[in-house]
Amino acid sequence: MQTRPVKQKSQVLERYADRPTFVTHKLTEAAVSESKEQFRRFVEHSPDAVAMVDCEMRYLSVSPTWETACNLSAPHIIGKSHWELFPHLAQYWQQTIRAMLAGVLEYTEFVEARSTLSIANKTGPGATGEAIKWAFKPWKNSDGAIGGLILSTSSLADRISSDHGDRPLPSDVKTDRPETPAHITKLAIDTCPDLVLFATSEGQICYANQAICRNLGYSQSEMQQLKVSDINPQLSLVDWQTHCSQIKAQNCLTFEALCQTKEGKSLPVEVKVNYFESDGQEYYCAIARDICDRKVAQLALLEAKEQLQAVLDAVPGLVSWVSSDLRYLGVNRHLAAAYQMPAEIFVGQKVGFLETSSKFNDLVYKFFASDDKTTSEEVTASVKGENKTYLIVAQKYQKNSMAVFVGLDITDRKQALSALQESEERLRQQASKLEQMLLVLQRTQTQLIQTEKMSSLGQLVAGVAHEINNPVSFISGNVSHARGYIEELLQLVELYQKYYPSVVPEIQNYIEELDLDFLKKDLVKLLNSMQVGSERIRDVVRSLRLFSRTDEAEMKSADIHEGLDSTLLILQNRLQAKGGRTGISLIKEYGNLPRVHCYPGHLNQVFMHLLTNAIDAVETGVKNAEKSGTIKNHADLSAHESPGKMPNPEIRIRTEMVGESEVAIVISDNGPGMTQEVLGCIFDPLFTTKPPGTSTGLGLSISRHLVVEKHGGKLEYVSEPGRGTEVIVKIAIGNG
Repeated sequence: MQTRPVKQKSQVLERYADRPTFVTHKLTEAAVSESKEQFRRFVEHSPDAVAMVDCEMRYLSVSPTWETACNLSAPHIIGKSHWELFPHLAQYWQQTIRAMLAGVLEYTEFVEARSTLSIANKTGPGATGEAIKWAFKPWKNSDGAIGGLILSTSSLADRISSDHGDRPLPSDVKTDRPETPAHITKLAIDTCPDLVLFATSEGQICYANQAICRNLGYSQSEMQQLKVSDINPQLSLVDWQTHCSQIKAQNCLTFEALCQTKEGKSLPVEVKVNYFESDGQEYYCAIARDICDRKVAQLALLEAKEQLQAVLDAVPGLVSWVSSDLRYLGVNRHLAAAYQMPAEIFVGQKVGFLETSSKFNDLVYKFFASDDKTTSEEVTASVKGENKTYLIVAQKYQKNSMAVFVGLDITDRKQALSALQESEERLRQQASKLEQMLLVLQRTQTQLIQTEKMSSLGQLVAGVAHEINNPVSFISGNVSHARGYIEELLQLVELYQKYYPSVVPEIQNYIEELDLDFLKKDLVKLLNSMQVGSERIRDVVRSLRLFSRTDEAEMKSADIHEGLDSTLLILQNRLQAKGGRTGISLIKEYGNLPRVHCYPGHLNQVFMHLLTNAIDAVETGVKNAEKSGTIKNHADLSAHESPGKMPNPEIRIRTEMVGESEVAIVISDNGPGMTQEVLGCIFDPLFTTKPPGTSTGLGLSISRHLVVEKHGGKLEYVSEPGRGTEVIVKIAIGNG
């Protein structure tokens, strides 16, 4: 038979409209739709050999005729499995019956020519070797669901004469002995569900079984009047004879063809043709199987494949299918076009045959070697001589035996991202430079301001010191002369009193009015006070000049303690009690320090800032304690009352050697302390925790600059809320 393609899907499905349906003897469609109990009663009273099984193929009821056929009573059958009772039935029966229970098939029948109808070593009618016909049809419960199967069985021996009475048989089949193996074979072929026909080399059909007659709409006598070309118009005699030659050479030939029914409809079949001889006559046995369902499935698969290919071709990326043996199953048009190769070239090729991306090869190998179902990774591949970056997304399917890989070109995106990152890095560098420049400008501005202040202060101190030194020197010098003169005059008065004890009343009255004895004693004290005051003024002026050090632009050897004392002398007024508040206790713990090579004026500025902050912190602590009521105002305390829970305000200055090359100046207070957040900002220019207008916020920034950058030292703060603050200054001794 010559093959012919299926024209339309509708033509493939046309024959289903005329396919006959099986009706078990006394079963009607109405009976099938009744409940299980009604089916059971029907089966039990049926005169035919019928039985009823559930979906597990366990027997629910059997007819008396079935009991007779099986030579076993119903109690020994009910509940038993069909496969247990008939273990020798062909394996494909089970597959067909499972399909029927699943609702795929509505009816099926089998012919068994062997002695299979036996139960528990008891033989039934099939034990004689006669052909047995089985028929199966689902029964449904009242809900319309399949509840099991209705089985019927019958011997074909009694039907031979009526079924084939006037039909000619092959010459080797003996009609007078229907129980012969040849006759049984003929019956098996005649009742086979496949389409079977015998034809001569001239194409004349000499035999057609029931299945082919039923499917093509002819009777067996009509079929025997036809030629092969009548049921396959496109198969000419020449073509048939060519097939025959091939069959004789190969013993068998398989092909697909389109059979034409009596009504002109097409039926797709798969045909297997064998060659045999009988009584010197050549015959060709063609066994055809209905492949309508296969064609429908193939058509649907082809359509699905075309749709999938269209979708994948529309994907704006490189798509490939790879099997677990690392060979290409297919690619989309974008991937084929990218490498300027037909898509078919890729099929069957080993992954990596193009040698364009070792990273992609590694990804495929690693993915199939892992248990992961999906993965994604960026890889670089050479496409048309240009390196491109792809985001590869992979997904396994078909029980992890295959995988699809989709590559999206992200080269432009990566380049844009890289350019953006580079641009941001240039902007960050510029911002950092600007920030550094701003800090330098702020520091320079601060230094200029401080330098100007110190310069002005130095000039002021120099002028004031000059102006004060002259009158102080004058007063100090005159006080010494006045002391001498007064002492001499007092001696003269004593001499007068010694040698002229009797004086006139007027003088005596004036002496008593002046209280000469008190005057002599107090005048000495007055002169001493004047002397001490002038010396104090000289010390203050000296301290001011030491503090400003305007005439010292270079490093020199200096006494750290002298600088601290000069600073404390200037701040003495803030340490004393005033305004009803107790004074601040100052504890000096000076160690044995050598002279230090430094800028004395700069260090004095640092000491001034640090001590001022300590005094402010202690005063703040006192104010907070007074507001909270933990201590009383000093003016309100009696002689027997203590200042309260708040300890007396205290500042401690400790100096010591650190190793052999550094000195440390530690200034601590018992103020309220600082949080870690504040500690992180104290050296920032313009940062201050003091009320607006009371501080510039530059003191510690300047101090750090003078200690760290001017002297190469260290300035550290240690503080905790409620536990005061400690600041540590470390300076190298240098060449001092």
